[in-house]
Amino acid sequence: MRAVILLSLLVAFISTINCQWSTVQQTQRGLPVQQISLVKTIGFTPNTLNNRFILQNDISRSRIPFPQCISSEQSQVLLNPSTLQKLLHQKLQEEERKLKQERVRNDGLKNNDIMDFDAIQLRADALNGALVARAATKVSAEIMSQLGCETNSTLTERIDRFLRRVRLPPSLCAFNTNPDCSGFTRFRTITGVCNNLERPYEGSSQTAYTRLLPAAYDDGISKPRSRSVLGGPLPACRQISVTMSSKPVFDTSFNNLFVGYGQFLVHDISLATPVTDSGRTPVSSCSCSSQDHDMCTIMEISSNDPFMAGQKCMTMPATAQAFTDQQCTLGVKDQMNGNSHYIDLSVTYGSTKKTAVGLRAGRDGFLKTAKKSWSKFEIPPGQREGKSCTDSTETQKCFAGGDSRLMENVLLSGIQAQWLRIHNLFAKKMAEIHPEWKNNDDVLYDETKKISSALHQRYTYDFWLPILIGKQATQQYTGDSGLFSRYDPNVRGVVINEAVTAALRLHTLVRDLYTRCTPQAKLIDQVWLHDILAKSKLAYDGANNGVDSLLCGALYDYGFAGDANFGQDIHHRLFETTTKTGEVKRHDIVAINICRAREHGIPGYNAFRELCGLRRASRFEDFADTMGPANAAKLQSIYDHPEDVDLFIGMNHENHVPGGLVGPVSACIIGTQFRNLKYGDRLFYKHEGQFTPEQLTAINKYTYNCFICHSTDIEKVALNPFKPPNDQTNPLGLCSECPAFDFNSWR
Repeated sequence: MRAVILLSLLVAFISTINCQWSTVQQTQRGLPVQQISLVKTIGFTPNTLNNRFILQNDISRSRIPFPQCISSEQSQVLLNPSTLQKLLHQKLQEEERKLKQERVRNDGLKNNDIMDFDAIQLRADALNGALVARAATKVSAEIMSQLGCETNSTLTERIDRFLRRVRLPPSLCAFNTNPDCSGFTRFRTITGVCNNLERPYEGSSQTAYTRLLPAAYDDGISKPRSRSVLGGPLPACRQISVTMSSKPVFDTSFNNLFVGYGQFLVHDISLATPVTDSGRTPVSSCSCSSQDHDMCTIMEISSNDPFMAGQKCMTMPATAQAFTDQQCTLGVKDQMNGNSHYIDLSVTYGSTKKTAVGLRAGRDGFLKTAKKSWSKFEIPPGQREGKSCTDSTETQKCFAGGDSRLMENVLLSGIQAQWLRIHNLFAKKMAEIHPEWKNNDDVLYDETKKISSALHQRYTYDFWLPILIGKQATQQYTGDSGLFSRYDPNVRGVVINEAVTAALRLHTLVRDLYTRCTPQAKLIDQVWLHDILAKSKLAYDGANNGVDSLLCGALYDYGFAGDANFGQDIHHRLFETTTKTGEVKRHDIVAINICRAREHGIPGYNAFRELCGLRRASRFEDFADTMGPANAAKLQSIYDHPEDVDLFIGMNHENHVPGGLVGPVSACIIGTQFRNLKYGDRLFYKHEGQFTPEQLTAINKYTYNCFICHSTDIEKVALNPFKPPNDQTNPLGLCSECPAFDFNSWR
């Protein structure tokens, strides 16, 4: 029955494809324009689809340069609507079969960590959007293969332009009709839908990242970047990682709270959604022998690896796919952002209706919390289903939150706890000044959420970003001259693939040891990062004040310097586990960052030098304008050509911009990202019309140190909480002297 329904949906393919393939231009410099004239739509009988359509691939024939290959006689047969219908139907069936097999496997392993892909707010969930997008990419790759097209990473943009002429049937597209946004002009939707009223799905959860440069896939479609421009293979991800040092030094200009808040912020705007089975649990079959790069990312490990000898590979699910610009067409692979793209505290409130409703208390605008006798403040509630930590028990459950990575480390959990506490404190105050709202849970929730999100945006742009890219670059990309800023609907408030896959992967700053201290800032102890990674034990350590002890320690701990050194715990011992047979399994964040960027089709470092106004290097010595000679020589010892250097690795070898922790290419990408997320966000807190001048003044006066004082069991906090305390430049202030948030302008 499902096949019959699917076939009826595909019938619409004829009308959507007919006459869309009239002309294809050859854009290679110096070559004449090529045109193709496809055959007219042929007759279609649904019964013809009952026979499985199989294309014959003669791998012995010579490849034909693109786009000449699409002007052949075979293209006129392959690219007619009826044939394309059959091919799409075949790929959908194949991909759905794989996901059902994954579901059986996960059931056997009792894996039930369901990703939240419910019927999204204001959007129809037509089949599984990621499944349809992946099938469309498979069709695209099959077309190029069957036409004998000679493709490579330099042709991706032109191939994509050609393929995107073919739209999928409307019934297969979740973005076919625009939602009614009339009731969502003042408050954010949970999903981010209706932020841009002209393009209402832009920036919403479960939509594709955008790009600064065209993707670079080996086949021009979807195969991860793996070839040197000189023809040989790129060095393996783990092989590159091993050449990076694990002897970091401290940087006294920022503290560990700055690092933790950065992780919280990146989780707020981005979730590289993993491929899931038919029950929406991440796939678990990835192994060293996995071949489907659209399902799994495999990182090979050398037999003589100094830290992982005996472990053949590292694996992880590939990132789920999504349609570029919410246009359901054939085309080059793009990846899905599972969270709302905006800086909106979705990490706290959720990015889907199901998650958001599950986190609300259902009264007085409150969020759910848990109360423990040993804690001055409440803590996040326990999960009712799924398992985001490895040591959960009935009395010490993993925390629930708006993002599934809440328990990646307990410091991150503590930052989440702060925002929960502030939300409920503010909701209570709003009810006091507006007694008429006492029984209106939705109004109190939305009004409070709007203020909390504004504070999060302010602390990000006024405190966090200037430390990362420097005050000069922050002003260049995001600065304003007056009290208010202005929204620009032409700016795309969408997360950039290159930013979250490389530039904002700030793992070189992550330290190995985390301090815990009392509310009076007396040292309790130091714990290893691997003791708080995906573990809840210390979050419930009542004798030592739970998450608040780590929040206290983060104010005093220096961060590691921004360079090519990485802490041991994330470099060689990430998520370390021991199997039932005694085999130790480890991961490596550096290798993961390199391989994920290749999987996402991120071009090399050299391309972004040119994008950011630097000269494109033809020799490694040409990198001298962004890094020292020793670092350039190190890259030459790893790679065969400057074009081969991975973006993440190149950026971590750069000299820092003035007053920042990153180099010029990093600052360029990060600055562009935060400019877009400011001016492309209709509901950004500083934009005209979001708050009155008096309300905006109250938000600006509520300092981050007082926010911490009002949400953490601590007695003193430095003036700039992202920097270590210093008697002369960053003195400690008593929390007892912190003024409360001024709600008078909300009366």
